[in-house]
Amino acid sequence: MESGSHDATLSNWIICELSDGRRFLAGKVFGDRKRRFREGAYITTSLVVSPTEAIIDGKIIETLNSHYLLTERNKPDDEIFAKLDAWLAQQPSPPTLFDVFAVRDIDLLNAFILRGFRAAAAEAAWRAKDGG
Repeated sequence: MESGSHDATLSNWIICELSDGRRFLAGKVFGDRKRRFREGAYITTSLVVSPTEAIIDGKIIETLNSHYLLTERNKPDDEIFAKLDAWLAQQPSPPTLFDVFAVRDIDLLNAFILRGFRAAAAEAAWRAKDGG
């Protein structure tokens, strides 16, 4: 896709994953050429059509309804999520909140809770957006 062939720019974005593996993004929108969103509004996109590996800063991704130039991913969480993923990979079965408490690592606990919250919020937002 050529530079400039996007409908809007999405910054401070995160990936939201539904329980069935489908993804959409949430973030601040700027320069909406279709004039759907006010400048700087927080939005959720429609489902992402682009492959997962294309969802990175500086790339234009395609959703069901638009093309977004991605800038300034929300990166503060990346380190603690990487730590959580490494810990999860070592667990023999899916851990509970009590398993995470037992480790006594506040970053791990924060990441575990934040990921669960984002997953639940993504499901709720998608259901509300989809009408059901």
